[in-house]
Amino acid sequence: MLPKRIIYPLAILLMAAACSQGPKDPVDQKVEALLKQMTLDEKLGQMTQICFSEITLTGDKNLDMHPELFREAVLNYHVGSFLSGTGPAQKWVDFVTDMQRIAVEETRLGIPLIIGIDHVHGANYVDEGTMLPHNITLSCSFDTDVIARAAAITAKETADLGMVWNFAPILDVGKNAWWPRLYETYGEDPLVCAKMGAAFVKTYQDPQYADPYRLAACAKHFIGYSDPRSGHDRTPAEIPDQILYEHHLPPFKEAIGAGVMTVMANSGEVNGVPVHVSYKLLNDLLRKELGFDGVLLTDIKDIFKVYDEHRGAFSEKDATLRAIEASVDMSMACNAFTFIYLMKELIDEGKITEERIDQSVRRILRLKFDLGLFDNPYPRSDRLHRLNSDEHVAEARKLAEESIVLLKNENDLLPLHTSGKRILVTGFAAHSKKMLNGAWTLEWLGAEEERQPENMRTVYQAISKEFPDARVSLFETAADGSITSEGTFRNAVNQNDIIVLTLGEEPYSEFRGNISDLNMPPQQKRLAELAGAAGKQVIFVLVQGRPRLITNIEKHADAILFAGYPGQGGADAIAGILSGRVNPAGRLSFSYPRYPGNVIPYYHKEFSKPQNLYEFGHGLSYTRFTYTNLRVNNTTFTTPKQEISLSFDVSNTGQREGDEVVLAFFRQERGHITRPVRQLFYFDKIHLPAGEKQTIEIRINPMEVFAYPDENNQLILEEGEFTMMVGEMEQVLTYHK
Repeated sequence: MLPKRIIYPLAILLMAAACSQGPKDPVDQKVEALLKQMTLDEKLGQMTQICFSEITLTGDKNLDMHPELFREAVLNYHVGSFLSGTGPAQKWVDFVTDMQRIAVEETRLGIPLIIGIDHVHGANYVDEGTMLPHNITLSCSFDTDVIARAAAITAKETADLGMVWNFAPILDVGKNAWWPRLYETYGEDPLVCAKMGAAFVKTYQDPQYADPYRLAACAKHFIGYSDPRSGHDRTPAEIPDQILYEHHLPPFKEAIGAGVMTVMANSGEVNGVPVHVSYKLLNDLLRKELGFDGVLLTDIKDIFKVYDEHRGAFSEKDATLRAIEASVDMSMACNAFTFIYLMKELIDEGKITEERIDQSVRRILRLKFDLGLFDNPYPRSDRLHRLNSDEHVAEARKLAEESIVLLKNENDLLPLHTSGKRILVTGFAAHSKKMLNGAWTLEWLGAEEERQPENMRTVYQAISKEFPDARVSLFETAADGSITSEGTFRNAVNQNDIIVLTLGEEPYSEFRGNISDLNMPPQQKRLAELAGAAGKQVIFVLVQGRPRLITNIEKHADAILFAGYPGQGGADAIAGILSGRVNPAGRLSFSYPRYPGNVIPYYHKEFSKPQNLYEFGHGLSYTRFTYTNLRVNNTTFTTPKQEISLSFDVSNTGQREGDEVVLAFFRQERGHITRPVRQLFYFDKIHLPAGEKQTIEIRINPMEVFAYPDENNQLILEEGEFTMMVGEMEQVLTYHK
C-alpha cells in the first residue's frame, strides 16, 4: 500500500494551522501555515510548470521517466506542477505515482504535484480513452446536457490517472472562420459559448464523477484569442473594447460564475499588447471586475514569447516582471527553468516583492488543498475499466448523433433506401479513424492510424454494417484527397448507384492549421466534380474543423452532412443518419459562408450584408416542425427589470418523432452604438412525438437580455423598440421609461 502522505510535514502543517491566529477558514489556515514554512526557492518552484518532455528518457511526452532529471526538477528547483503526456492508462498511474511519491516523500515539505493535461474531447491523451466529438460538433446540438454528458465521461476517465487539472474548456468565441482552433470552440455565438462552457465547468468539477478525487477545469484563453485580424493562430487581434465586452467576455464571466478554478491567458495580443502582460485585461478586467481569485496560468512558454515573438518587452526579464504585475500566478515554462532565475533577480532588484510572490503561491496551494491532493495525491488502477467502457462508447456515438447537421436533402434522398443498390464510400476520411477523431488525439496533431481506438469503425466500415442489403465498396484516396488516376475513379463511380464522398481537412492544431484560403482543397473539389458528372446520387460528408467552402461543388450533392470531427462514434452516427435509424437534430453553431471574402457571424450590423451558403442555426430533420401563436404578456415595459413573458407553440407536423432546436432572437431597432440585425437570447432542444405540440414559455428580464456594454463595460438599456423573432414570427416590444 502506498502511504497517502508522510506524517512529519503534515503534523507540522496541522500544528501550525491550529495555532494560527489568521484566517478562520480551515483551508486558508492550512495554506498560511504552509506558506510560512516555505523558502523563496520553494515558492518560485510552485509558480513553475514543466513539460513531461523535460523529465522523460526520450525527451518526448511518452511516460518513461528519467529519474535524475525529475529529481533535479523537484528537489533542486522545487517545481510544483507538470503537464502533457500520452500513453496507456496503467502507465499513467505508474508514472504519476512515481512522481507524487518523490514529491511527497522526498521533499522537505511534502507538497504534492498538480498534473495538467489537455483533455479537450474526452480522455484524449490516454490510449484507452473514449474519443468524443470535438466542441464545434457538440455545439451543433444546442444542448447543454450534451456538453455535461461529455464532461462527465471526461472526468470519469481522467480522475483516477492523477491528471487533476484539465486545460478545458475553450471559451473563445469562434467568430473567425480562418482561425485554426475554431473546432475547439462552441461556435460563434457568445450565449451558446457561455452556457455550454458553464455546463462543462459545473459537471467536470462536480465531485460525484471523480470521487474521492477532485478535478479543476481551466477557462481558456482569456481573452480575444479567437479573432486575430489575419485569422492565423497567435497573431494580433484588433478588438474595440465594446466588442470585447459584448462578444468575448460573456463565456468567461459565466464560467467564473460557475466556479471555474483556473484560467489560462490568451497567447496572442489584443490592441497592441500581448495579453500575458496586459494589466488592463488580466488584473483590472479578470481579477477586479470579474472577481476571479483562482490560479491564472500562462500558455506554453508564453512569457518568453512576449519578448521573443511579440517583441512586446525589452528582455525576457522585462516580460516576466510585467506578467507578474499583470497578476499571472504560474508560468507554463515547459522545458526551461529561466523563469525561476529571472524571478529571483527581480526580487533581488526590489522590482517584485515576496508579498506578491506569496499572493500567487497562496492561490496555488489553495487549489491543491481544494483538490484534495494533500490527502489523496496518488492515482489508482482499480477503476480503469471505466475507460472506454461499453457505456461510454455508446454515449460517444449518441453525442455525435445528436450533433451532426444535415445541411441538404434534395428530393428527400435521405433516409436511403438501399435494397440491392451499390454504395461507393470514398474521399480522404472514408476509411480513416484519425480523420474522425482529429487533432489532440493521443498526439498534438492526432496519432497515427494504428494508435487510434480499436473499437471504432471508419465511415466505410460503419456504412457496410448499417446497410447489409446493399453492396458497399471502398475507393481510397490519399490523406489530402488526391488520387492517382481519374479514369479509375470514374470507373468506380460508374459501377455504383450512391456515392458517399468525405470532404474536409486532415487533423491540424494551432499554427499548424494556418491557412489563407477557405476553399476546399482543389483535389477534393475535383472528386466532387467527377462524382457529380456521373449522374449518380451523391452525398457529401464534411469532416472538418471550420467551414471549408463548397459553393462551387454544392450543386453536385443531393445531400450534405456536417460532421466536424465527430470522434469515436462518429462513423456509426453518420451511417445511422444516412439509414434513418437516427433522425438528425443538429443545427449549425456557426455561419457557413458562400464566398471567401464575405465571412461574417450572424450577429452582424445592418450594412454588412453577409452572403452565407447556410445560416447560423440551419439544419434539417426527417420530420417537420412548425411555430405558431407567438404571444407576450405585455408589449410595453417601463422599468429595466420588469418581467416579460414570451410564449409560443412548437408542433411536430411530420410523420416521425424528432428533436427540435428552439432558437429565439431579438433585434434592437436603434441604438447609440449600432446594434446587430439579430441576437440569440434563448436556445433549447425539445423532443416531440409525431403530431404533438409543446408550449414554450420564456421569462425575460430586460436588463439581462436587452442591455449591452459600452466601451467602459457599463451596461446600456435604451428606450425604443425590440423585435422578438421565433421561427417566422415576430413581435415588437417597446421600452418607455
